[in-house]
Amino acid sequence: MSMESRIEFPGGEMVFSEKEEAAALVRVSGNPTSLEVPETLESGVKVTSVSKKAFLGRKSLKKLILPNTVTLLGDWCFAGCENLKEVSLPASEAGEGIFRGCVSLERINVSGAERSVCELLAGAVRNAAPNHLTDLRSLSDNWLAKWDAWALKIIGEPDDEGFTNQILCGEEDYGSSDRGAYESRRRVLKASLCILRLLNDDGLSGGTRQIFTDYLYRHRAGSEEGDESWKALKEVYPDRKHFDLLESLGCITDENRDLMIRDLGEEKPELKSLLMKTAGNDAMDNFFKGLEL
Repeated sequence: MSMESRIEFPGGEMVFSEKEEAAALVRVSGNPTSLEVPETLESGVKVTSVSKKAFLGRKSLKKLILPNTVTLLGDWCFAGCENLKEVSLPASEAGEGIFRGCVSLERINVSGAERSVCELLAGAVRNAAPNHLTDLRSLSDNWLAKWDAWALKIIGEPDDEGFTNQILCGEEDYGSSDRGAYESRRRVLKASLCILRLLNDDGLSGGTRQIFTDYLYRHRAGSEEGDESWKALKEVYPDRKHFDLLESLGCITDENRDLMIRDLGEEKPELKSLLMKTAGNDAMDNFFKGLEL
């Protein structure tokens, strides 16, 4: 026979089901921004699982810490937590779609895993990678090679890969029937994966590094092949470390800097400031002269 216990926090509560020597977190209410689930309840029973849909739709949640006593994560337990950026948890058995719709994930801290793996794992989850990459118990020594193989496969696919299926299914994620918009979003995805891996480059081979580097350079602002490296920086990673990476690869220069500044308009002031602060004097003179025309 099971019994319920509750832990309140400002504006909500965590509800647990206790049975014999184990407890399951069955639901969370309210609008928490950060939560740490306890290892042991007041009764002395250890928390060993998170039930199906326990955190479903907690859109305010940004950070979550689970105890190392947890061994099972139920189906869709974190689904719809669209602002969840960081979660820390043990290498538990996971059900279906536990992170579905968690589009803001930056790091999944799995006990014992390296930082680069945690960030790459989050990137795999965000981009609907196959199950063998998102299984929390399979972060073995060759996991990075599997991640690279997945990313290289995506980069090597035609930019319109999946477009026909989207139209047939009536999906509108990439602008409905706009093939050009769909293909551009696919290139942004490819550029995002390249940026993510180059900044977390443990175990990255020289050949694969060159492929990722070349892709970003070919899709810099002003390139005839498209400007999706710039779009990835602007839309996905608008911060200093990602800016510095693209600049170090020759994707941001005085020749294309004014294009990016103009493209930003009044948006992303921090990114615009980086562009202006790192510009040479001649580039900035030309930019301001252009504004006078």
